[in-house]
Amino acid sequence: MYFKFAPINMEYVIEIDSWNYEGFIEEVGMKPYFESYRNTKSLKGPGGCEGFVALLDQEAAGLFEFNINESAMEIGLALRPDLVGKGLGAKYVQQGIDFGLHYYPTNVEVIHLVVDSKNKAAIRVYEKIGFKRRKQNDNEIEMTMRISK
Repeated sequence: MYFKFAPINMEYVIEIDSWNYEGFIEEVGMKPYFESYRNTKSLKGPGGCEGFVALLDQEAAGLFEFNINESAMEIGLALRPDLVGKGLGAKYVQQGIDFGLHYYPTNVEVIHLVVDSKNKAAIRVYEKIGFKRRKQNDNEIEMTMRISK
């Protein structure tokens, strides 16, 4: 299974905003995209990140966000609710990271992400592909993965 990544547009922002998850995750935070579009007519996500829709069979299957700061890449991501728990997580995360590493003309040495500490399935996926826990508080875990050259 191969995900194709394309720059997010307002149609996808609206679709992803409608995704509903059961359990502790209520929604994907799309408010920054709406606010940036209203203010500047551009689509920027949390912290000014660039958002990409992940397409599977030409349908929106996920969201992948990137912030690049010198040799560090911070990512945020979500998989469409009906695809969660189907064994796609590691492949999705790895393909998204690979896309980002090829898309951005920078020498990334480390990738960071933050995950809800209750999201045990996502934490297992991240650890499976090489992320290590860096910091933890009651609600979130910061994770880091070094890129081998």
